[in-house]
Amino acid sequence: MRNKVMMIEGKTVSYYVYGDESQPAVILLHGLAGSSLFSFFELVQLLKEEFHLILIDQPGHGKSTPFCQEEDYLFSSMAIWYDKVFEKVIGRPFYLAGHSWGADVALHYTRKFGWKIKGLILLDGAITYPHFQEEMTFDISYNGWKEYVEKAEYSQWQDVINEYQLYTTSWNQLKEESLKTIIKNDGKYSLVASEFTILAIIKAFFKEPFYSAYRHIQLPVLLLLAEKPEELESARQRGVAQMRKEICDISVTRINGSGHMLQWDEPEKVASIMREWIMGM
Repeated sequence: MRNKVMMIEGKTVSYYVYGDESQPAVILLHGLAGSSLFSFFELVQLLKEEFHLILIDQPGHGKSTPFCQEEDYLFSSMAIWYDKVFEKVIGRPFYLAGHSWGADVALHYTRKFGWKIKGLILLDGAITYPHFQEEMTFDISYNGWKEYVEKAEYSQWQDVINEYQLYTTSWNQLKEESLKTIIKNDGKYSLVASEFTILAIIKAFFKEPFYSAYRHIQLPVLLLLAEKPEELESARQRGVAQMRKEICDISVTRINGSGHMLQWDEPEKVASIMREWIMGM
């Protein structure tokens, strides 16, 4: 693993590189309030021998500088910004994968710059939130995340571990170590991602719906879906139906028994499916 840093438009971009550059390239984008290592460290251990993997800390997350303006977090704005990042990081066709918010960023990038990538992998994202979750109004989502950020302060490291153990069915030392990339200690433990960054992203979800990008996708897409929580099943089915209607080349696989952090719950299954899909191109 190599941790690299570059400057794009005066902003620091931190990213991690695994594998041989002669192998197929895959760029991975993590979810909201996470980081590249937090989301993917365990997964990449299973893929690094066969792929050139690039894990990017998204703006305001991990070691990357946040944006200063809310509008910079709009998906359309981030697509343009990421085009500059990708050109500098890889400069050749690649596969683009994203989890949760990262999937939405990847989807909107593909909408604008699809000819630059070979395939799109969505890990339980860009499929339900927020528009297909009928109860998820802007006020509920915005206020819920605001409250979450305000309460995400811990006096002891063990309290952090106890909180994040609830996010997966498969806790281990690798996951515990990855927490250090999303939590800072300034006399108390709190999120690296600021309230401003998180709430600007929540606004972006509502301003630029994920489903509006579907009809513009003209390349192969792999969607991996979580099974839990069960109450999101109708939203998942609605999202899948819309995808199948508007995207010609779409493969959908459910990861049985997994929650939203499916690459945590079932890393071997996720790695195997990604590997077979890419190698089958």
